[in-house]
Amino acid sequence: MEEEKTYRLFDSDDEQETQEPAEAFVPLDDGEDTEPAEHPRRPVGPILLLVVLSLLVVVSGALLVGLLMRRGEEAPEGSQAVSQEISEESVGEISLPVAEMSENASSEPELSEPETSEPETSEPEEPAHGWVINAMGYTYLYHGVGVEQFNYSAATLEKYLNGIRTLAQKVPEGTAVYCMPVPTRIGFLYEEISDEIKREDNFFNSWQEGFLDTVGERLSPDVSTVDLFESFQSAYGEDTELFFRTDRNWTADAAYLAYLQYCEACGLAPVSLDVYEEKQIEGFLGSFYTATQSESLRRNADTFRYYRNADTDACKVTVYSNGNVYRTATLAGNATGDASGAYNVYLGGGGQSFRIQSPCTSGRRLLVVGDGSAAAMLPFLIENYTEIRYVDVASYPGDFAELFADGSFHDVLFLSYVTNTVKGEYPPHLSALAGIETEDGTSNG
Repeated sequence: MEEEKTYRLFDSDDEQETQEPAEAFVPLDDGEDTEPAEHPRRPVGPILLLVVLSLLVVVSGALLVGLLMRRGEEAPEGSQAVSQEISEESVGEISLPVAEMSENASSEPELSEPETSEPETSEPEEPAHGWVINAMGYTYLYHGVGVEQFNYSAATLEKYLNGIRTLAQKVPEGTAVYCMPVPTRIGFLYEEISDEIKREDNFFNSWQEGFLDTVGERLSPDVSTVDLFESFQSAYGEDTELFFRTDRNWTADAAYLAYLQYCEACGLAPVSLDVYEEKQIEGFLGSFYTATQSESLRRNADTFRYYRNADTDACKVTVYSNGNVYRTATLAGNATGDASGAYNVYLGGGGQSFRIQSPCTSGRRLLVVGDGSAAAMLPFLIENYTEIRYVDVASYPGDFAELFADGSFHDVLFLSYVTNTVKGEYPPHLSALAGIETEDGTSNG
Protein backbone atom coordinates (compact mmCIF):
# COMPACT_ATOMS: atom_id res chain seq x y z
CA MET A 1 0.00 0.00 0.00
CA GLU A 2 1.07 3.50 -0.63
CA GLU A 3 2.06 5.73 2.22
CA GLU A 4 -0.91 7.54 3.87
CA LYS A 5 -1.42 11.09 2.80
CA THR A 6 -2.09 13.97 5.22
CA TYR A 7 -4.50 16.93 4.79
CA ARG A 8 -4.15 20.46 6.07
CA LEU A 9 -7.09 21.74 8.13
CA PHE A 10 -5.97 25.36 8.61
CA ASP A 11 -4.29 27.81 6.36
CA SER A 12 -2.07 29.47 8.86
CA ASP A 13 1.55 29.95 9.51
CA ASP A 14 1.43 27.18 12.14
CA GLU A 15 0.42 24.22 10.06
CA GLN A 16 -1.11 21.25 11.86
CA GLU A 17 -1.27 17.67 10.58
CA THR A 18 -3.97 15.14 11.38
CA GLN A 19 -2.88 12.39 13.72
CA GLU A 20 -5.73 10.05 12.77
CA PRO A 21 -5.46 7.89 9.63
CA ALA A 22 -7.96 8.45 6.90
CA GLU A 23 -11.00 6.16 6.77
CA ALA A 24 -10.11 2.81 5.02
CA PHE A 25 -12.04 1.45 2.03
CA VAL A 26 -14.17 -1.60 2.79
CA PRO A 27 -14.24 -3.89 -0.32
CA LEU A 28 -17.41 -5.56 -1.55
CA ASP A 29 -17.67 -9.15 -0.62
CA ASP A 30 -18.08 -10.54 -4.17
CA GLY A 31 -16.16 -13.63 -3.52
CA GLU A 32 -13.20 -12.57 -5.61
CA ASP A 33 -9.78 -12.04 -4.23
CA THR A 34 -9.28 -8.55 -5.34
CA GLU A 35 -6.62 -6.20 -4.39
CA PRO A 36 -8.23 -3.53 -2.12
CA ALA A 37 -8.24 -0.22 -3.90
CA GLU A 38 -7.70 3.01 -2.09
CA HIS A 39 -10.97 4.98 -1.43
CA PRO A 40 -10.77 8.65 -2.24
CA ARG A 41 -10.55 10.74 1.00
CA ARG A 42 -13.17 13.52 1.82
CA PRO A 43 -11.63 16.84 2.58
CA VAL A 44 -12.13 17.95 6.25
CA GLY A 45 -11.83 21.75 5.72
CA PRO A 46 -15.22 22.33 4.03
CA ILE A 47 -17.00 20.34 6.75
CA LEU A 48 -15.51 22.46 9.50
CA LEU A 49 -16.41 25.60 7.57
CA LEU A 50 -20.07 24.53 7.48
CA VAL A 51 -19.97 23.87 11.23
CA VAL A 52 -18.53 27.30 11.90
CA LEU A 53 -21.15 28.98 9.69
CA SER A 54 -23.94 27.12 11.49
CA LEU A 55 -22.58 28.29 14.83
CA LEU A 56 -22.46 31.85 13.53
CA VAL A 57 -26.11 31.58 12.47
CA VAL A 58 -27.13 30.33 15.92
CA VAL A 59 -25.15 33.04 17.75
CA SER A 60 -26.49 35.75 15.44
CA GLY A 61 -30.02 34.54 16.02
CA ALA A 62 -29.56 34.55 19.78
CA LEU A 63 -28.14 38.07 19.71
CA LEU A 64 -31.02 39.21 17.52
CA VAL A 65 -33.57 37.70 19.91
CA GLY A 66 -31.94 39.47 22.88
CA LEU A 67 -31.98 42.77 20.98
CA LEU A 68 -35.67 42.40 20.16
CA MET A 69 -36.51 41.53 23.75
CA ARG A 70 -34.66 44.61 25.02
CA ARG A 71 -36.48 46.78 22.53
CA GLY A 72 -39.75 45.29 23.72
CA GLU A 73 -38.97 46.22 27.33
CA GLU A 74 -38.12 49.78 26.36
CA ALA A 75 -41.17 50.24 24.14
CA PRO A 76 -44.37 51.84 25.44
CA GLU A 77 -46.82 49.60 27.23
CA GLY A 78 -49.03 49.27 24.18
CA SER A 79 -46.22 47.73 22.11
CA GLN A 80 -44.91 45.17 24.59
CA ALA A 81 -47.26 42.42 23.45
CA VAL A 82 -46.19 42.90 19.82
CA SER A 83 -42.50 42.84 20.67
CA GLN A 84 -42.95 39.75 22.80
CA GLU A 85 -44.74 37.96 19.94
CA ILE A 86 -41.95 38.76 17.51
CA SER A 87 -39.33 37.61 19.98
CA GLU A 88 -41.06 34.25 20.44
CA GLU A 89 -41.35 33.75 16.66
CA SER A 90 -37.66 34.59 16.25
CA VAL A 91 -36.75 31.91 18.81
CA GLY A 92 -38.87 29.35 16.94
CA GLU A 93 -37.31 30.23 13.59
CA ILE A 94 -33.70 30.20 14.68
CA SER A 95 -32.91 27.54 12.05
CA LEU A 96 -34.04 29.78 9.19
CA PRO A 97 -31.47 31.11 6.78
CA VAL A 98 -29.70 34.20 7.90
CA ALA A 99 -31.15 36.30 5.11
CA GLU A 100 -34.77 35.41 6.00
CA MET A 101 -34.17 35.93 9.70
CA SER A 102 -32.64 39.30 9.09
CA GLU A 103 -35.64 40.31 7.02
CA ASN A 104 -38.03 39.35 9.81
CA ALA A 105 -35.95 41.14 12.39
CA SER A 106 -35.72 44.36 10.45
CA SER A 107 -39.48 44.86 10.29
CA GLU A 108 -40.49 47.29 13.04
CA PRO A 109 -43.51 46.26 15.14
CA GLU A 110 -46.49 48.56 14.92
CA LEU A 111 -46.57 50.54 18.17
CA SER A 112 -49.69 52.00 19.73
CA GLU A 113 -49.63 55.55 21.04
CA PRO A 114 -49.19 55.64 24.85
CA GLU A 115 -52.19 56.99 26.72
CA THR A 116 -51.69 60.45 28.12
CA SER A 117 -53.62 62.13 30.89
CA GLU A 118 -53.64 65.61 32.30
CA PRO A 119 -51.28 65.97 35.27
CA GLU A 120 -53.15 66.06 38.55
CA THR A 121 -52.89 69.34 40.38
CA SER A 122 -53.62 69.62 44.09
CA GLU A 123 -53.33 72.29 46.73
CA PRO A 124 -50.24 72.06 48.94
CA GLU A 125 -51.04 70.20 52.11
CA GLU A 126 -51.69 72.47 55.07
CA PRO A 127 -49.17 72.19 57.90
CA ALA A 128 -50.44 70.45 61.02
CA HIS A 129 -49.34 73.38 63.16
CA GLY A 130 -48.09 76.94 62.75
CA TRP A 131 -49.01 80.61 62.52
CA VAL A 132 -51.53 82.12 60.12
CA ILE A 133 -51.39 85.89 59.58
CA ASN A 134 -54.89 87.28 59.06
CA ALA A 135 -57.30 90.10 59.82
CA MET A 136 -57.34 89.11 63.50
CA GLY A 137 -53.57 89.48 63.63
CA TYR A 138 -51.92 86.14 64.26
CA THR A 139 -53.82 82.90 64.75
CA TYR A 140 -52.05 79.73 65.78
CA LEU A 141 -53.38 76.45 64.39
CA TYR A 142 -52.65 73.13 66.01
CA HIS A 143 -54.08 69.97 64.44
CA GLY A 144 -57.41 71.45 63.43
CA VAL A 145 -57.79 73.78 66.43
CA GLY A 146 -57.38 77.55 66.45
CA VAL A 147 -56.02 79.40 69.49
CA GLU A 148 -54.97 82.90 70.52
CA GLN A 149 -51.54 83.41 71.99
CA PHE A 150 -51.45 84.70 75.56
CA ASN A 151 -48.53 86.84 76.64
CA TYR A 152 -48.35 89.86 78.85
CA SER A 153 -45.87 92.27 80.33
CA ALA A 154 -45.82 93.88 83.75
CA ALA A 155 -46.99 97.14 82.15
CA THR A 156 -50.06 95.62 80.46
CA LEU A 157 -51.00 93.72 83.63
CA GLU A 158 -50.77 96.91 85.66
CA LYS A 159 -52.92 98.80 83.15
CA TYR A 160 -55.65 96.16 83.46
CA LEU A 161 -55.51 96.10 87.26
CA ASN A 162 -55.53 99.89 87.46
CA GLY A 163 -58.63 100.07 85.27
CA ILE A 164 -60.52 97.56 87.44
CA ARG A 165 -59.50 99.30 90.67
CA THR A 166 -60.55 102.71 89.37
CA LEU A 167 -63.94 101.45 88.19
CA ALA A 168 -64.50 99.64 91.49
CA GLN A 169 -63.90 102.90 93.33
CA LYS A 170 -66.75 104.50 91.35
CA VAL A 171 -69.22 101.83 92.44
CA PRO A 172 -71.65 103.07 95.13
CA GLU A 173 -71.06 101.79 98.63
CA GLY A 174 -72.83 98.58 99.47
CA THR A 175 -72.45 97.12 95.99
CA ALA A 176 -70.41 93.92 95.72
CA VAL A 177 -67.76 93.90 92.99
CA TYR A 178 -66.44 90.74 91.32
CA CYS A 179 -63.75 90.21 88.73
CA MET A 180 -63.84 87.06 86.58
CA PRO A 181 -61.06 86.70 83.96
CA VAL A 182 -62.00 83.77 81.69
CA PRO A 183 -59.28 81.23 80.82
CA THR A 184 -58.94 80.33 77.15
CA ARG A 185 -58.05 77.06 75.45
CA ILE A 186 -54.35 77.83 75.13
CA GLY A 187 -54.08 77.84 78.93
CA PHE A 188 -54.67 74.08 78.81
CA LEU A 189 -53.62 73.06 75.29
CA TYR A 190 -50.17 74.60 75.72
CA GLU A 191 -49.03 71.76 77.98
CA GLU A 192 -49.85 69.25 75.21
CA ILE A 193 -47.56 70.90 72.65
CA SER A 194 -44.01 69.59 72.65
CA ASP A 195 -41.08 71.88 73.36
CA GLU A 196 -39.70 71.03 69.92
CA ILE A 197 -42.82 72.35 68.18
CA LYS A 198 -42.89 75.45 70.39
CA ARG A 199 -39.33 76.26 69.33
CA GLU A 200 -39.96 75.37 65.70
CA ASP A 201 -43.04 77.64 65.49
CA ASN A 202 -41.74 80.28 67.90
CA PHE A 203 -44.94 79.78 69.86
CA PHE A 204 -44.50 80.71 73.51
CA ASN A 205 -47.17 81.66 76.02
CA SER A 206 -47.44 83.05 79.51
CA TRP A 207 -48.83 80.92 82.30
CA GLN A 208 -52.55 81.67 82.62
CA GLU A 209 -52.93 80.13 86.06
CA GLY A 210 -50.09 82.29 87.36
CA PHE A 211 -51.69 85.36 85.77
CA LEU A 212 -55.01 84.67 87.49
CA ASP A 213 -53.24 84.18 90.82
CA THR A 214 -51.52 87.54 90.40
CA VAL A 215 -54.80 89.30 89.53
CA GLY A 216 -56.45 87.89 92.65
CA GLU A 217 -53.54 88.90 94.85
CA ARG A 218 -53.11 92.44 93.54
CA LEU A 219 -56.70 93.66 93.24
CA SER A 220 -57.85 95.69 96.19
CA PRO A 221 -59.73 93.88 98.96
CA ASP A 222 -62.95 95.49 97.75
CA VAL A 223 -62.86 93.38 94.55
CA SER A 224 -63.45 89.62 94.81
CA THR A 225 -61.77 87.55 92.11
CA VAL A 226 -63.57 84.46 90.85
CA ASP A 227 -60.82 82.05 89.74
CA LEU A 228 -62.09 79.65 87.07
CA PHE A 229 -58.83 77.93 86.24
CA GLU A 230 -59.04 74.97 88.61
CA SER A 231 -62.64 74.07 87.71
CA PHE A 232 -61.89 74.45 83.98
CA GLN A 233 -58.80 72.31 84.28
CA SER A 234 -60.82 69.53 85.89
CA ALA A 235 -63.41 69.63 83.09
CA TYR A 236 -60.96 70.09 80.22
CA GLY A 237 -60.59 67.00 78.08
CA GLU A 238 -63.70 65.34 79.47
CA ASP A 239 -67.12 65.16 77.85
CA THR A 240 -67.70 68.85 78.55
CA GLU A 241 -66.65 71.02 75.60
CA LEU A 242 -65.32 74.23 77.09
CA PHE A 243 -64.03 75.85 73.91
CA PHE A 244 -64.73 75.87 70.21
CA ARG A 245 -62.14 74.64 67.76
CA THR A 246 -62.94 77.27 65.12
CA ASP A 247 -63.90 80.25 67.29
CA ARG A 248 -62.31 82.33 70.03
CA ASN A 249 -65.34 82.25 72.35
CA TRP A 250 -66.12 79.80 75.12
CA THR A 251 -69.07 77.42 74.88
CA ALA A 252 -72.37 77.57 76.74
CA ASP A 253 -71.22 74.62 78.85
CA ALA A 254 -68.12 76.55 79.93
CA ALA A 255 -70.31 79.58 80.69
CA TYR A 256 -72.56 77.40 82.86
CA LEU A 257 -69.52 76.11 84.77
CA ALA A 258 -68.48 79.74 85.34
CA TYR A 259 -72.03 80.55 86.46
CA LEU A 260 -71.78 77.88 89.15
CA GLN A 261 -68.49 79.40 90.38
CA TYR A 262 -69.99 82.88 90.39
CA CYS A 263 -73.06 81.79 92.38
CA GLU A 264 -70.78 80.17 94.93
CA ALA A 265 -68.78 83.40 95.30
CA CYS A 266 -71.96 85.50 95.63
CA GLY A 267 -73.88 83.11 97.85
CA LEU A 268 -76.62 82.59 95.26
CA ALA A 269 -78.44 79.35 94.52
CA PRO A 270 -77.68 78.23 90.97
CA VAL A 271 -80.32 76.66 88.77
CA SER A 272 -79.81 73.21 87.34
CA LEU A 273 -78.99 72.79 83.69
CA ASP A 274 -81.89 70.35 83.57
CA VAL A 275 -84.40 73.23 83.50
CA TYR A 276 -83.09 74.21 80.06
CA GLU A 277 -83.62 72.76 76.62
CA GLU A 278 -80.43 72.19 74.67
CA LYS A 279 -80.39 73.56 71.12
CA GLN A 280 -77.75 72.82 68.49
CA ILE A 281 -76.43 74.44 65.34
CA GLU A 282 -74.31 72.05 63.31
CA GLY A 283 -71.33 73.02 61.16
CA PHE A 284 -70.34 76.12 63.13
CA LEU A 285 -67.27 77.78 61.62
CA GLY A 286 -66.29 80.69 63.84
CA SER A 287 -63.91 83.61 63.84
CA PHE A 288 -60.71 81.54 63.53
CA TYR A 289 -62.00 79.93 60.35
CA THR A 290 -63.39 83.20 58.97
CA ALA A 291 -60.00 84.84 59.45
CA THR A 292 -57.77 82.02 58.21
CA GLN A 293 -59.97 80.02 55.79
CA SER A 294 -58.04 77.02 57.07
CA GLU A 295 -58.99 73.72 55.47
CA SER A 296 -58.15 71.84 58.67
CA LEU A 297 -60.59 74.05 60.60
CA ARG A 298 -63.26 73.60 57.93
CA ARG A 299 -62.97 69.83 58.31
CA ASN A 300 -63.17 70.26 62.09
CA ALA A 301 -66.33 72.35 62.30
CA ASP A 302 -68.01 72.74 65.69
CA THR A 303 -71.44 71.93 67.01
CA PHE A 304 -72.78 75.14 68.56
CA ARG A 305 -74.91 74.40 71.63
CA TYR A 306 -76.98 76.89 73.57
CA TYR A 307 -79.69 76.68 76.23
CA ARG A 308 -83.09 78.27 76.46
CA ASN A 309 -86.27 77.82 78.48
CA ALA A 310 -89.50 79.65 79.19
CA ASP A 311 -87.67 82.25 81.31
CA THR A 312 -85.16 83.14 78.61
CA ASP A 313 -87.98 83.44 76.09
CA ALA A 314 -89.94 85.72 78.45
CA CYS A 315 -87.06 88.18 78.93
CA LYS A 316 -87.45 91.70 77.52
CA VAL A 317 -84.24 92.75 75.78
CA THR A 318 -83.40 96.36 74.92
CA VAL A 319 -80.39 97.02 72.72
CA TYR A 320 -78.59 100.41 72.71
CA SER A 321 -76.31 101.05 69.74
CA ASN A 322 -75.04 104.35 68.31
CA GLY A 323 -77.90 106.37 69.77
CA ASN A 324 -80.54 103.91 68.56
CA VAL A 325 -82.78 101.70 70.69
CA TYR A 326 -83.98 98.25 69.53
CA ARG A 327 -86.45 95.91 71.24
CA THR A 328 -86.71 93.08 68.72
CA ALA A 329 -83.98 90.78 70.00
CA THR A 330 -84.42 87.86 72.36
CA LEU A 331 -81.95 86.67 74.99
CA ALA A 332 -81.22 83.37 73.24
CA GLY A 333 -82.62 81.95 70.02
CA ASN A 334 -82.21 84.78 67.52
CA ALA A 335 -81.79 84.08 63.82
CA THR A 336 -78.13 83.55 62.92
CA GLY A 337 -78.13 83.33 59.13
CA ASP A 338 -75.62 80.66 58.19
CA ALA A 339 -73.71 78.58 60.72
CA SER A 340 -70.77 81.03 60.82
CA GLY A 341 -72.98 83.54 62.64
CA ALA A 342 -74.09 81.13 65.34
CA TYR A 343 -72.93 83.38 68.18
CA ASN A 344 -75.55 85.92 67.12
CA VAL A 345 -78.08 83.56 68.68
CA TYR A 346 -77.41 85.62 71.83
CA LEU A 347 -78.98 89.11 71.94
CA GLY A 348 -79.26 89.22 68.14
CA GLY A 349 -75.63 90.19 67.65
CA GLY A 350 -73.83 93.43 68.39
CA GLY A 351 -74.71 96.38 70.57
CA GLN A 352 -72.96 98.86 72.84
CA SER A 353 -75.07 98.06 75.89
CA PHE A 354 -78.10 95.92 76.76
CA ARG A 355 -80.88 95.87 79.34
CA ILE A 356 -82.39 92.46 80.13
CA GLN A 357 -85.54 92.28 82.25
CA SER A 358 -86.36 88.75 83.39
CA PRO A 359 -89.34 87.07 85.06
CA CYS A 360 -87.16 86.40 88.14
CA THR A 361 -88.80 87.86 91.24
CA SER A 362 -85.67 88.27 93.37
CA GLY A 363 -85.56 92.02 92.75
CA ARG A 364 -81.77 91.85 92.40
CA ARG A 365 -79.97 93.93 89.74
CA LEU A 366 -76.64 93.10 88.16
CA LEU A 367 -74.22 95.21 86.09
CA VAL A 368 -71.93 93.23 83.79
CA VAL A 369 -68.94 95.09 82.33
CA GLY A 370 -66.90 93.11 79.84
CA ASP A 371 -66.46 91.63 76.40
CA GLY A 372 -68.35 89.09 74.29
CA SER A 373 -67.83 86.36 76.88
CA ALA A 374 -70.83 87.71 78.81
CA ALA A 375 -73.36 86.76 76.12
CA ALA A 376 -73.25 83.00 76.78
CA MET A 377 -73.56 83.45 80.56
CA LEU A 378 -76.61 85.75 80.57
CA PRO A 379 -79.22 82.99 80.01
CA PHE A 380 -78.17 81.50 83.37
CA LEU A 381 -77.82 84.75 85.31
CA ILE A 382 -81.42 85.80 84.57
CA GLU A 383 -82.56 83.04 86.92
CA ASN A 384 -81.07 84.99 89.85
CA TYR A 385 -81.55 88.62 88.78
CA THR A 386 -84.66 90.56 87.89
CA GLU A 387 -82.65 92.98 85.77
CA ILE A 388 -79.23 92.81 84.16
CA ARG A 389 -77.38 95.66 82.47
CA TYR A 390 -74.58 94.52 80.18
CA VAL A 391 -71.98 97.00 78.86
CA ASP A 392 -69.52 96.16 76.11
CA VAL A 393 -66.26 97.81 77.15
CA ALA A 394 -64.88 98.03 73.59
CA SER A 395 -67.78 100.07 72.20
CA TYR A 396 -69.68 101.73 75.07
CA PRO A 397 -69.30 105.52 74.65
CA GLY A 398 -70.84 106.68 77.93
CA ASP A 399 -69.60 107.43 81.41
CA PHE A 400 -69.41 104.59 83.90
CA ALA A 401 -71.00 106.67 86.66
CA GLU A 402 -74.06 107.31 84.46
CA LEU A 403 -74.92 103.62 84.63
CA PHE A 404 -75.90 104.10 88.30
CA ALA A 405 -78.07 107.13 87.63
CA ASP A 406 -81.32 105.16 87.28
CA GLY A 407 -80.80 103.05 90.38
CA SER A 408 -78.25 101.02 92.24
CA PHE A 409 -77.00 97.53 91.44
CA HIS A 410 -76.59 94.80 93.97
CA ASP A 411 -73.58 93.32 92.18
CA VAL A 412 -71.06 94.40 89.57
CA LEU A 413 -69.21 91.77 87.54
CA PHE A 414 -66.12 92.50 85.43
CA LEU A 415 -66.02 89.65 82.93
CA SER A 416 -63.58 89.17 80.04
CA TYR A 417 -61.29 86.64 78.40
CA VAL A 418 -57.74 86.69 79.77
CA THR A 419 -56.46 87.21 76.22
CA ASN A 420 -58.40 90.49 76.07
CA THR A 421 -57.33 91.78 79.45
CA VAL A 422 -53.76 92.39 78.36
CA LYS A 423 -53.84 92.94 74.61
CA GLY A 424 -55.45 94.91 71.83
CA GLU A 425 -57.82 97.76 72.51
CA TYR A 426 -59.45 96.31 75.60
CA PRO A 427 -57.09 97.79 78.26
CA PRO A 428 -57.27 101.32 76.74
CA HIS A 429 -61.10 101.08 76.52
CA LEU A 430 -61.24 99.90 80.11
CA SER A 431 -59.10 102.86 81.16
CA ALA A 432 -61.27 105.24 79.14
CA LEU A 433 -64.45 103.89 80.78
CA ALA A 434 -62.81 104.41 84.18
CA GLY A 435 -61.99 108.01 83.27
CA ILE A 436 -58.27 107.33 83.16
CA GLU A 437 -56.57 109.43 80.51
CA THR A 438 -55.23 107.16 77.80
CA GLU A 439 -52.07 107.58 75.75
CA ASP A 440 -53.99 109.50 73.09
CA GLY A 441 -55.24 111.92 75.76
CA THR A 442 -58.87 110.74 75.72
CA SER A 443 -61.12 109.46 78.52
CA ASN A 444 -64.81 108.94 79.23
CA GLY A 445 -64.68 110.28 82.77
